[in-house]
Amino acid sequence: MRSVLPILVALLAVLALPPAALAAPTIVVNLGKYPSAQRAGTDEANVRWGDADPTDDTLCTEAFAALEAQRALRKMTGARNAFAIVDDRAAPAGDLILVGGLKSNALSARFAGALGVSQAELEKLGPEGYRIRSRDVGGRRSTLVAGGGRVGTLYGVYDFLHRLGVRWYAPGELHEEIPPRSLAYLPRFDVTESPRFLTRGFHAWENRGDPEFLLWMARNRLNYWCVEQEPKPLLHKLGIMLVGGGHILTQYYLGPNNPYPYDHPAFTGDEGKPRDPYPTSAEFRGDANGDGTLSYFEAHPEWYALIQGQRSSHIVGDGGDNFCTSNRDAMAEWMKNAVADLVEGRYKDAGLMNAWMLDAGRWCECAECRALGTPTDRNLLFVHEYAKAIKQAQAEGRLHRPVRLLFLAYADVLEPPTRPLPPDFDPETCIATYFPITRCYVHRFDDPHCSRNAAYVRHLYGWARDPERHYQGQICIGEYYNVSGYRCLPACFMSTMATDIPYYYARGARHFHYMHCTTKNWGNKALTNWQMARQLWDPGVNCEALWQDYFSGRYGPAAHPMRRFYESLEQMLGNVTELKYGLAGRLQSGAKELFPTTHLRYERTTYPKDDGPDLLEILEASRRCRQILDDVLRRRLPERVRQRVAEDERGFTYGERTLAFYDALARAYLRQREGKEAEARQAFREASKLAGLLKADTTSALHSSSHASAPDALAASYASGALTVLSSLLGPLEPEQVKAWDPARGPLTLTGKEFEGGGATRFGYVLHRYPEREKISDQGNYVYGQGSGLDRIHAWFRLEKRPEGEMALVLVGIKCPQPAGGEVLGEVRVNDTLVFSGSVPFAERDLTRHEVAVPAQALKEGVNRIEVRNTQPGGQVGNRPWFGIDRVELSAR
Repeated sequence: MRSVLPILVALLAVLALPPAALAAPTIVVNLGKYPSAQRAGTDEANVRWGDADPTDDTLCTEAFAALEAQRALRKMTGARNAFAIVDDRAAPAGDLILVGGLKSNALSARFAGALGVSQAELEKLGPEGYRIRSRDVGGRRSTLVAGGGRVGTLYGVYDFLHRLGVRWYAPGELHEEIPPRSLAYLPRFDVTESPRFLTRGFHAWENRGDPEFLLWMARNRLNYWCVEQEPKPLLHKLGIMLVGGGHILTQYYLGPNNPYPYDHPAFTGDEGKPRDPYPTSAEFRGDANGDGTLSYFEAHPEWYALIQGQRSSHIVGDGGDNFCTSNRDAMAEWMKNAVADLVEGRYKDAGLMNAWMLDAGRWCECAECRALGTPTDRNLLFVHEYAKAIKQAQAEGRLHRPVRLLFLAYADVLEPPTRPLPPDFDPETCIATYFPITRCYVHRFDDPHCSRNAAYVRHLYGWARDPERHYQGQICIGEYYNVSGYRCLPACFMSTMATDIPYYYARGARHFHYMHCTTKNWGNKALTNWQMARQLWDPGVNCEALWQDYFSGRYGPAAHPMRRFYESLEQMLGNVTELKYGLAGRLQSGAKELFPTTHLRYERTTYPKDDGPDLLEILEASRRCRQILDDVLRRRLPERVRQRVAEDERGFTYGERTLAFYDALARAYLRQREGKEAEARQAFREASKLAGLLKADTTSALHSSSHASAPDALAASYASGALTVLSSLLGPLEPEQVKAWDPARGPLTLTGKEFEGGGATRFGYVLHRYPEREKISDQGNYVYGQGSGLDRIHAWFRLEKRPEGEMALVLVGIKCPQPAGGEVLGEVRVNDTLVFSGSVPFAERDLTRHEVAVPAQALKEGVNRIEVRNTQPGGQVGNRPWFGIDRVELSAR
């Protein structure tokens, strides 16, 4: 018995193991010098990603791919110690999963002939393509996952897991689906894949992604994100291309107020700088502003745009007037600084650059620039110079990596070029990015019944398909599934994407990204991002099959109603462009016509062209969504599914309240104009209550770029100013709560916090001095330029009786003109009486006081109103010209 018992114990132990543990394949990968895959696959910080030797790059990424396979397979089978990872120099028994190509994995090379895979075949697939090939060799099943490059191997592992049922619908463990499977034997595979769109991802420029988001990108084979992201070694390991640039480049490289970097022969005080390589300008100004330093603009005004006969230094951040591109010295200096930035500056890790001029900037009007052609013609010449400067740096050995340039087909440079390009223009380096900003999503991109999209179709044809076109290069599509104006609303684009992405591909597009992806708390946005990833890899994928996969995998027993929820959500917010870029602004300003376009009326209407869901139809879709969600959340659901639906519900509530807010505002305006004041006040009250709920929502409009996020959902609505307009039309909602004032008892003080409307509703009640952005008041409000929608504020006070004499009104505030040193125009009214009009007499650096007289007849018994307006034309929220009010004081004279 002593000899048999150990055998029986061992046999029982084997029988107790799960099936996968009996025959779990061994994962084989090149570990190089590392003792384990864990060490090799997580040591990206010590990999020399930028050098000419890819050996350590490949080893790290492929070891990480092996770890990802091991983690998922162990979780799938429940076998915590199975699927061991060994080095490619080992000779393990049993079934194998070979991770890595023939050059990087010795065992892959050894099995290549038996598996029917060659190095030439892999190289044809490109660096992101891969083969997954299984065969029974020598009585054991061997599965090869090998890429045309290290990233292809990583993508191959993720596709291998996808085919076993693994899904990553959104970042984070909650959104990971790894189905339980025994995997006693791996299925047979014979897969050859490579991406149809070469660039796939999200346009960004800030360090706002976390590791979960970046992992989600790689697991879904996306490769485009920004160079500002940290940690960069992780992005390199995951095969994510680092993209830099944007509209800000001219500010970096030729900002008019940037210090002149040379020893100018006509200026004293810069003798320690390098010799000036440029001739002295006939327009040299010296130290015009007397700050003791010489700026670019002071040294060379001729480098900057000639606008209406004057050289313009108007470059503020990413906007303003483009530099004079016909000036060879200006171009040379821009390029010198740009190349230095790629070699050793902020973009030293970038492999792509958004080679953009200023955002919708004005172009120089000098004769030499006009002779170069249209803004698009000039833009292409600028990009050509950029490419030549990069190639020269590469030839000189200063730059050791390829860098491609994405230039704009957008706004001021939307029209295709009118002239032939230079003979040596490089279409492999210089790629046009076509941005259909504020396009319509009610209709597919090429719908002939949508005039808004038809204009974009015409432009895209001119860039990509016109047989007579001058530009014959590549096309990148820059979509706007979360354009800044949407402010993270829970829009759904499943139907339009299903037709648009294949359309773009058929028109020659091979690169694609969208602005401004949120990096967490996706809710229903998960479908947009997951569907986009699948379609960009293969535009011909069956979207109906994708949707069935998504809804069954993400929602399980709630798949059917959640499919109806998404379909209703697409009807609810398909007209999001008209809602956010049209209606919201009209509500904000109290426009005479709130619903002037056939794309969006208030009541249901039908038109043969440019017809869209009207506001009442949108609200009906919103009610359907709410009913579906409430029904689903009442069900007995797996906890993971319940949490996912709850995340969807939170995002939906943001959209639901925003639409209800718009509706209440619209009804208040419409009833007031019909003379139905009681109904108007009731709608106004509803809007105010909804505004409070939106203001309290400080999470729904976060996690996107700084351009597309908002501190709260009310600011994100773009219509908070409507409350101010309605208050001025209908009076305060609670008249009995208005602050009372008795002139005989002393002055009345109203702080900026007590004024309704203004920029504080979006950005908070803080006043700053600029450019250092130093806080000078935490009770202020501010008004932006005329037409901005946040160009007025008002406050209320109550008088028991009208005073007999004149009153003094003191305003305490600060101004921020454009340009600095200029003026800001404004008005102050007490009730309907204009008591001040003209240049606002505030300082730019400190709070200052200004007193105006208020005639007794301007006041009245009961509720009175003080209104302050910015009347400076050209207003834009968040930008100069603005002025702020810390407080006003009203007293008897």
